[in-house]
Order: sequence, then structure tokens, then C-alpha cells
Amino acid sequence: MTRLADPDLVALLLTQRLVETEASPLKAAEFWAVVECVPDLGALLGLRPDEISEIAQVDESMAQRIGTLLAAATSFAFALDDAQQSGLQLLGGLCEQFPVVMKERLGRATPPLLYVLGDAGLLGHSALGIVGSRSVSERGSQIAREAALAAVKAGLGVISGGAKGVDRLAMNAAVDAGGQVVGVLADSLLRLARDSEVRRAVNDGQLCLCCPYKPTAGFSVANAMGRNKLIYAMSTATLVVECEEGSGGTWAGAVEALRCRTAPIIAWTGVGATSGNRALVSRGAHQLDLVEDLFPLPSYEVALAPAQLRLGL
Repeated sequence: MTRLADPDLVALLLTQRLVETEASPLKAAEFWAVVECVPDLGALLGLRPDEISEIAQVDESMAQRIGTLLAAATSFAFALDDAQQSGLQLLGGLCEQFPVVMKERLGRATPPLLYVLGDAGLLGHSALGIVGSRSVSERGSQIAREAALAAVKAGLGVISGGAKGVDRLAMNAAVDAGGQVVGVLADSLLRLARDSEVRRAVNDGQLCLCCPYKPTAGFSVANAMGRNKLIYAMSTATLVVECEEGSGGTWAGAVEALRCRTAPIIAWTGVGATSGNRALVSRGAHQLDLVEDLFPLPSYEVALAPAQLRLGL
């Protein structure tokens, strides 16, 4: 059975969804607020609710909730062991392999737990994000593949969302070219993990899949939007291949990233580009007419999370 350091164990117990408990797991802002008050989360083990309330500076209701979550340690240990036997890792927000850039950019909005399949070390590599429509055009499909190949040749990884269309085209092209790929999923990590090609890429060290949601979760628009935010937060810069102005997850995610200055956004504006991409340029995205001009990637001093939301780690 896996033996975790006490702080890592507590971080997982407070946020995990492998074992059902009477209390709901802590949300991102709740978890990071506790961390700021209790840097050594291991100190919470074995405490009464009144003691938790005093140390973590939370009210009685939250202290009871934390105590209930911590009480599931034994059943969680068995569930974690089963998960790891199937290749699934749980990466808590305090773990050394957790992507630091995500915490720097998202602050208290950083998911406190990632479910991971594959080499978690890939999450910290410099990478080009590639996103776009599920119903991608023939021209968009070509651009997605060419951009992925260009990233591999430049020595960068590729990050995308694992959905059909632009995401999978870019990810498959990068894997086929011998590159390293991170797929940030919005749903059913375990279902995709059963795919033989996915397993091959994972075993070869080329692919890492991660998801901030329960590994068996179904698709939802909210989850997809949360997934998109993580792609932007983890990428050196993100290329939008196709989007529709004013609607869809790609448009909404790119607009939010531009507004928050999460990371540089590049919009494909060459022959066959969508009007939505041109609209992104008018909002501050970098335009790209030729894939061969993609590198070096644009950069700017990324705005960190607002001071009141930064993580005091």
C-alpha cells in the first residue's frame, strides 16, 4: 500500500473523489485558503473539529467538514492503491510535480488535485497549446497538424484538450512525430485510458493525460470551460486554430485568457481562417498567417494572479 507523507495525504483527503464521504471535497478556493493558514497540512491529522477550527481559522461547519474528510484515510488508502495499480496517479497541489506555472497564473483558482495518467514530469515542460473547433474545416485540420509538427521540431511539447477535432489532430500529429504531449481532459479519463493507442503513447513516455475532475466524470460545459483554462495556464503560448465569434468553448476560453493575460494567445489568420479568429486579434491576440512564422513564440510578462488571490507558498 502506498505510503504518503502526512501533508500530501491530507491534501489528497481534502480534495479526492475516489471515495465517497458524507462531506463534499474542498473546492479550489477553500483548499488554498486552508493551506495559507496551515502550511503543514499534516498538522491537521488527529485533531478534533474545535482544534481544526482554531488552527485553520475556519468556522465550526468547515471544521466538521474537514474532520469528516480526514476520517476517510483508511478507505482512501485502499482506493488509491487500486488506482495506482491501474496506472492512475493523484497529484495534489502541494506535490513537487504539480505544475508551478499553473499556481502562479491561476492563484486560488488552481485545481487542488489532478488525476494523471502517464509521466507527470511532462506537465512542467514548455509547450505550445493548440485549441480549436470540434467541427474543424479541412484547412483548419491541416494547420493543427502543421503547428504540432512545428512545435516538436522547435523542441516544445504540445498541450491540448483531448476532444475530437483540432485537439486530437494536433496531439496525434505530435505523438507521430516523436514529440511529447499533454492532454487536459474535461471528462472520463479512465475511459480514454483504455484506448490501445493512448496506452502505447503513455507507456512510451510521449503522452500524459490529466484531469481535475473525477476520473469517471461525464462531459459538461462547465468542466470543458475549466479544462480550457488549464490549457492556457500551462502553455507557453496557445494557438487558436478555429473558433466562432461569440460562441463556443474555444472562443470563451480565448477571450478569458486575453482578459486575464494568462498566456500569449495566437490566432490563425491565414487563408481560410474563421472570422472568430480575426475577432480575437482585435481583442489582443497575435495574428499568424503562416505556420512557418509561429516561432519564436510571442511573449509578455504574464500577469500573476491578483495579490489577494496569490498562493503564499
